[in-house]
Amino acid sequence: MNNYTILHRYIGVGIFLLTLGVYIKTMAPAVSFWDCGEFIATSYLLGVPHPPGSPLYVLLGRVFSLFPIADVAARVTFMSALSSALAIWCVYCYTLALARRALGGNPLIPFGDRRDVGPLSGAVLASLLLAFSYTQWFNATEAEVYGYSIFFTCAGLWLILYWESSGHHHASDRWLLFIAYLFGLGGGLHLLCLLTIPTIAILAWFADNKLRRLIIQLIAFAAGAVISIALLGPGSVSNLVILSGLAALLYNLYGTDRRACYLLLGVLVLFALGYSTYLALYIRSGLNPAIDENDPETWKAFLSFVNREQYGTESMLLSMLTPRADRAYQFWDQQMKYFFQQFPFPFLEQVTVFRKATSPEPHPVSISWIPYSLGLVGLLWQRKRDWRRFLAILALFVVMGFGLSFYLNMPDPQPRERHYVFGGMYLAYALWIGLGWTAIIEWMRPRLERFHGGILIALSAIALLLPLGTAVKLYDIEDRTGDYIAYDYAHNILETCEPNSILFTNGDNDTFPLWYMQEVEGLRRDVRVVNLSLLNTGWYIKQLRDREPKIDIKINDEYIDSVLTDTQMVDLYHRLWREPKVPTEYKKLGLQLEVDSQPGHDLLRIQDLMVIGITYWNQWKRPLHFAITIPHMNHVGLTPYMKMMGMTMKVIPTIEPTSDISTLEQNLFETYQFRSLTDERVYKDENSERLLGNYRACVLHLADRYHQEERTDEISGLFKWAEENIYMGWEGYYTAADFLSQIDQHLDAGYHLMKAGELLAREYEVEPVASYENIL
Repeated sequence: MNNYTILHRYIGVGIFLLTLGVYIKTMAPAVSFWDCGEFIATSYLLGVPHPPGSPLYVLLGRVFSLFPIADVAARVTFMSALSSALAIWCVYCYTLALARRALGGNPLIPFGDRRDVGPLSGAVLASLLLAFSYTQWFNATEAEVYGYSIFFTCAGLWLILYWESSGHHHASDRWLLFIAYLFGLGGGLHLLCLLTIPTIAILAWFADNKLRRLIIQLIAFAAGAVISIALLGPGSVSNLVILSGLAALLYNLYGTDRRACYLLLGVLVLFALGYSTYLALYIRSGLNPAIDENDPETWKAFLSFVNREQYGTESMLLSMLTPRADRAYQFWDQQMKYFFQQFPFPFLEQVTVFRKATSPEPHPVSISWIPYSLGLVGLLWQRKRDWRRFLAILALFVVMGFGLSFYLNMPDPQPRERHYVFGGMYLAYALWIGLGWTAIIEWMRPRLERFHGGILIALSAIALLLPLGTAVKLYDIEDRTGDYIAYDYAHNILETCEPNSILFTNGDNDTFPLWYMQEVEGLRRDVRVVNLSLLNTGWYIKQLRDREPKIDIKINDEYIDSVLTDTQMVDLYHRLWREPKVPTEYKKLGLQLEVDSQPGHDLLRIQDLMVIGITYWNQWKRPLHFAITIPHMNHVGLTPYMKMMGMTMKVIPTIEPTSDISTLEQNLFETYQFRSLTDERVYKDENSERLLGNYRACVLHLADRYHQEERTDEISGLFKWAEENIYMGWEGYYTAADFLSQIDQHLDAGYHLMKAGELLAREYEVEPVASYENIL
């Protein structure tokens, strides 16, 4: 073992430890928004998350949740940090091997001289730059599946290179079998890692002539499978055709190429073995865990769950041909915007204006051309020196970038920015950036070595400036230290409810963190959370009726399956609602409320019928609350009978003042937690800022009630309290200024308007046009 081999290993371990340390330092200390709360809770319970379930994540999450460190949320989040750091280690090893191959060496053996300086410095650059890129760092610090997905992608790339370099004989085929098993396991985390298969196929094509015939036959088989799904649609018939074609392929290979036959059979068996983690969801669902989405405890329900039929049965292979949004929006304002966000650097920057994925508003992105130019150098250098592996990396870049964007065909607008989907694209370009630096060092090596070899090593260390600059640029955004926003948000919603309440919620962010608080933290398990989106499904209605804490739902399974959730014309008739009218159930409760269908529709949604039904069946026995996040159109006419309690609206049997001042004051000033909201070191993204606007709505509502009750002397103190305890943002200050000016408190209005202008100017990086003095 020479010194360069030892150096390579020490550097690899150092990169892993450095990356892991930074990820642990900056990871979320508690639950985060979106799917994180659901994944943490289902890991803790061994429950069933949303389709397709990510069973391996749940199983591994359960193991990590038992670690005696921090709290459960931090333990599960640590999985993301660990898997992401392992991915970066794989990137270092893979970039080093690619650079050695491009220089004509063995990818697994150092040159043993200064020729190793370029590959080593390029590998360090590629790995650390990806480690501290926008999306990789983001995925590493929250409890999500994407860190694992990138790790399986990187591991697959490294293993195929190892197979490629180990000789092409029967014994080396075990590496291909291991990759198949690894990708089967990866399918139990996220299917994105399977998009590495074209890259692996290209590498296998050039590495082993004997496998080319098998690859051609597999491509023909895949094309036939796609055509059968296109002509017959997804289902049992097309599945039978595909299985028949696979059996015919194996039979043909058995007679013509035994090695290929056994290899393909082994790949299929081991992939299926890895993929069998999905059976864990089938088993756990039969035990009725507290979170049991889609209830896949029967074979039919399980297949529906795995096939994601809850989101529609249309084949995505067919639907991608019909754009759901302007392709320019999908490719430019989503995919390419996210690509140019990845590697910011504080030199040679240019601001390019895209638009937000969530709205038509502009989204300026500061792009430094240094890393992207370096990647272009690496792309061209690899194309010249090692075109076979260049094609493989190009396939990874295209398939996990443009191909994925075309396939997903995301509609406009999106509920959030989905940069995390294209992680494989950023990985491919980081490899080219590392190769670009290797090319520069290799070009300079013969010119500098005649002076002093140390100059070359010192110069190569300059590569560290690029990931360092990127890390500094992104640190404040990626650092989640002290971020308890989602935790406190869920706590505050639950604590608003009286004992044994029924709480209607709207989407992921006012549901999943609440599930986490109830099932992991044990907070307010007496409150029955009812998600309106899930209320459109039969399985969820049955769970609300049958599982504790039960809701009194007076319809049986036959009615739910055959009438309520059926889509036959005769069953849709009972949902017909062509004009506003008072439901019979409301009349019996004495509520003279007209209900209208959604604009442009003549049918009530299942969730609308169920809210009406639950309100009637409840007969005021249990408090009914709607989360403040639910828009009025989902109140099913109940808005006039709602009273604001804080983070929820309570349904009451009579029309009264819109809020109970004493309850609202108690919740805001005593019950609620507002950790880190005014701490500028805790980054608030667009989603957090939007949700935190609900706290401002509570304050504004209380201020309005003070004004109605002629307690105007308390309004100034209320807004001062809000400034000290909750996140105002420029919108909050502006709204406060508008309200204060309407009640003739112009001095305070001027102050709030000035603060709004300062924050707005800072956000858009312009100079404020007014000061407090000239406003007054």
